[in-house]
Amino acid sequence: MLNIPELAGCCVSNGEQIRRVVIRVVTSLLNLIIGPAGAWAALGLEGIAGYIFVHTMTRWIVAEMASRRESTSKRGYRLSPILLLSAGMMPFYWDSWESYVIVVPLLLGSFEGAFWSAFHGIRKSTKDKGERASVRRFQLFEVLSTIIAALSVIALKYMEVAEYGGAMGSALALVAFLIPMNESAKNASIGLSTSDVWSERATLGRIPTSSLGTISFLSIWSMRVISLEAGGIALLGGMVAASRVVGFTISEINQSRQTAEDADIRNWKVGNYFALCGILLMMASLVYSHHTYFLLAYLLCTCGTSGLLYPLEVLKAGQLLSGDGGNIGLRERIKFAVQAKIMLLYFTSLAPVILYLGEVPQLDQVLLPGIILASMCCLLNLRITEELMTTRQSA
Repeated sequence: MLNIPELAGCCVSNGEQIRRVVIRVVTSLLNLIIGPAGAWAALGLEGIAGYIFVHTMTRWIVAEMASRRESTSKRGYRLSPILLLSAGMMPFYWDSWESYVIVVPLLLGSFEGAFWSAFHGIRKSTKDKGERASVRRFQLFEVLSTIIAALSVIALKYMEVAEYGGAMGSALALVAFLIPMNESAKNASIGLSTSDVWSERATLGRIPTSSLGTISFLSIWSMRVISLEAGGIALLGGMVAASRVVGFTISEINQSRQTAEDADIRNWKVGNYFALCGILLMMASLVYSHHTYFLLAYLLCTCGTSGLLYPLEVLKAGQLLSGDGGNIGLRERIKFAVQAKIMLLYFTSLAPVILYLGEVPQLDQVLLPGIILASMCCLLNLRITEELMTTRQSA
């Protein structure tokens, strides 16, 4: 299970992962306090829609631009915490709907595009053990940082000082920026992805990345909209962290009892079943307008996606998309592109309905098609289990 000496060694040897922990806390503070919550407070559902559009499109465009050259990608990665600092401070200088609906998601989306286009390339180039061990350590730190972030948000809400969350996030973003970049990270070659992006091998890697990106995108935004309408997401953040811990624990138990390949197959199936059951319950709660049950169902879904499926997708899809060609951040860019296309399709399909009705449909009706699509992605993931999980790659 959790190996504290190993964790300590990782902290000493991998400064970029420490930076990631700080950044994970910052993004949670900003997303839960001044991000979607600020857009909702400013303009309601229209504000959230604008936030989603600006954030999703910006992230995709910035990731594509940053990944054109290795020097540009590294520079964007190194400077990305400044974007978080700016997002956290923005409402203090410009407290208007434009700030919350346009500028903040623009800054946060730019950060994600710049940071993620390089992070896994740097992680893979500077790993001191095999890829499987590196991904496991990455997931361990993600779980721990999620817990820290959730506790921080709950504490701010409980002490009724949530208005200082943006300032706290900005201060931590400055800390992340000031953490010196390792020499190994500075000199790392991060163009590790294949240029033959439509080969049979790369196509198999694109499927889980696209499907899990779709599930995560649709489920998390549905959860945010429902929880904001219900009155806040601070406590839910803690429950999501607990759900992720449960998924991670299940994964660790399976890894300890089976061979790596058998554990991968089991974790992939269990994770998709968790996600599918959660999504089906989310669908039922939307049909019957039971939003409390929707949020509980989301916890079951995220137990599967974040706790079990995400590290496997990083490992397996990353291996299948690796190769010669110098592509940077291909797996992340595929995910961002799919999410942007889904968002555009969603909005363009909804527009004629709004024009015909003369008003926005009920919230449950707006969210239901996306949840149905997410369930179909779970079924696709289960369909490709054997092909994906039995692919032998060096770890």
